[in-house]
Amino acid sequence: MAFEAGQRIGDYEVVRSIGAGGLGQVYEVRHLISQRSEAMKVLLPNQRATEEMSERFRREIQLLGALAHPHIAGLHNAFYGDGQLIMIMEFVSGETLRARGSRMRMPVHQVLLYAQQILSALEYAHARGVVHRDIKPSNIMVTSSNEIKLVDFGIAISDNSADLTAPGFMVGSVSYMSPEQISGGKATTRSDIYSVGVTLYEILTGRLPVNGTNNFEIMRSHLNDRPVPPMELNPQLPYALSNAILKALEKNPEDRFASAREFLMALQAVPATGMGEAMSVATTAFHIPGSSAQPLQQKSGSQAAQFPLDDVSKKLAVYIGPIASIVVRKLAAKCSDLDQLYKEAATQIASEADRQKFLQSKRR
Repeated sequence: MAFEAGQRIGDYEVVRSIGAGGLGQVYEVRHLISQRSEAMKVLLPNQRATEEMSERFRREIQLLGALAHPHIAGLHNAFYGDGQLIMIMEFVSGETLRARGSRMRMPVHQVLLYAQQILSALEYAHARGVVHRDIKPSNIMVTSSNEIKLVDFGIAISDNSADLTAPGFMVGSVSYMSPEQISGGKATTRSDIYSVGVTLYEILTGRLPVNGTNNFEIMRSHLNDRPVPPMELNPQLPYALSNAILKALEKNPEDRFASAREFLMALQAVPATGMGEAMSVATTAFHIPGSSAQPLQQKSGSQAAQFPLDDVSKKLAVYIGPIASIVVRKLAAKCSDLDQLYKEAATQIASEADRQKFLQSKRR
């Protein structure tokens, strides 16, 4: 049954219905003694008699009970009331990332901060054997204090629990689902990384990295279509950020970041210069973000021509794609020697390991 405002369940009084999550209905409730606002989650009426859904709900409670992180909405209590299992969670005052993204254009630096908090939460969960499996903007809350809270672990799995999904079936949101999940494989930590990549791509460009008007077309796109580089859709994005997102979206899990920590470090290495204050303001000049503390001096065209530009461009293209030739030529006009050119070009590569490989290629 649905709960009404003013109704009491155990030590809690219902304030209002907030909405429905992946497994159940969520209410704002108030603890009768402490008067603290909390969130109450119960299974939807049509799911209570389903053994699989009941087991998923019980598992969500157990998984959350083992997690305590500032960017994960925490579990406070669980009990049986009116014959059904009830979960009491941290009440998050704010809005979903989906709602915020549809309401306003978020500055790139703010999205980067959100992304780092999401990855910090996933790094913590993954280290404890928990894979979320349903990362998407509607499962990411932005609090009134502008902090991220990851919510809805309803289909999460852990190393210590059997997967309730029968072989050949999928769980999760198709638009954000990794290729291996679509193919019927088991979700891993790298599947969450893919979903974060989809989420960031959408928030920063205003569109998904996949195409399709129905689930079948979207699934096929996840499996086969290479995304347009985010910086081509939003020229304001730094190259390192665009490349990090593309790495997270690799079709083969082994080609993605090895961990949420590695993805996090790549985002932390994105140069702050050139982001601008608002996504809606596009840069008119071609800007190459650099990491040097001192400004680069402009070189003449004849001096820049002395560099082996084609060779450097070919080596850089392995990591950032065809745009490497433009990047190298812009940087060459400001570099005094080949070592400096390689160091500045390396700042455009998202992964630290790949940056080192590129720098080492200079000796070959």
